[in-house]
Amino acid sequence: MPVATSSRRKPNVRRQNSSDIEDSRPTQADGAEDDAIDETRPQGSRARVKMEKKANGKQRAEPERDDEAAAEDDAEEDDDEDRIDVDNFPDHPLSRVDLVKINGISKDWESMQRQTWDKWDSIKDVAAAMAEAGEGGSNKESLDELDLIMREFLDVGSEMEAHSKTLDHIHQQIARGEEVNNVLECYTAGLQERLEEHAGKTMRQKYAKNPKYVDFRSSIWEVDHPNDPMPPLTEFIPREDGDDSDSDDDLEMGGATQNFNCPLTLTPLVNPVTSRVCHHSFSADAIKEYCRPPGQPRKCPAAGCNKSFTLTDCQPDDALAKKVKAHQRRAAAAAEDSDAEEVID
Repeated sequence: MPVATSSRRKPNVRRQNSSDIEDSRPTQADGAEDDAIDETRPQGSRARVKMEKKANGKQRAEPERDDEAAAEDDAEEDDDEDRIDVDNFPDHPLSRVDLVKINGISKDWESMQRQTWDKWDSIKDVAAAMAEAGEGGSNKESLDELDLIMREFLDVGSEMEAHSKTLDHIHQQIARGEEVNNVLECYTAGLQERLEEHAGKTMRQKYAKNPKYVDFRSSIWEVDHPNDPMPPLTEFIPREDGDDSDSDDDLEMGGATQNFNCPLTLTPLVNPVTSRVCHHSFSADAIKEYCRPPGQPRKCPAAGCNKSFTLTDCQPDDALAKKVKAHQRRAAAAAEDSDAEEVID
């Protein structure tokens, strides 16, 4: 009997476990039933159901995207706060620490000016060559164009000098303890003032006392007038309004005859050197012999000069050496022409 009782209870246990297993299965069957129901629904109804499912999925993803967008907005706000407003950022006033920089920039302008003016001999040499090539002033127009180029060349040098002087003025202000704000405006205003001052001068005021322009005109004059002194530059530069206040003595530059003979040997200069003290020139070998011992100052041997100098004060003068050769070439050509005329006569 006990065995029969036990056999009747076992099927109940199995049924209970079977029902539990059915309840705990995944909802795949439910999903399949939903799909089956969806298929029985009209097409428009099925579309609405799918849209609702997608919308529910988007609603779950939206909170995460909102957090990321908020973080990006915060980062952009921080960048805006750290960004410098360049247009409204005030200039930092200069101090003594900046003196070295300003002086260095000024020296750079001076160096560019020297390097530019070192090339002016080329214009002078071309002018002399053109004057020699022309006969009876046939190339006057070309020489006039070259004269214009020379004056423009000098104007460029004056502009560079204006930059340097403007920086020197700012340098002096800082050295005196003055506060210099708005550096760019200060520099631009000072430069513009100097450029306008130069542009407002007459041609005589710009060039008549410029040694480079005087030498340029002399190189042309000496071709056709080797033994005559060049007239004052006032004869080459027309008078303008504003020249009346200038004294005649200030404008009387020129009129000197170039002497290509050495004061010691009284013969044409050979390897000429020029004294930095009195600017008289000598043949190299002759002045070396005159200045023995080398370190002892000697009185200048040129007539009428009372200055003294040492041998180290005499520097090679390449520009003068070119002039001597050109003078000798022209003299030789003139002698040949004179001999030819005598033969014809």
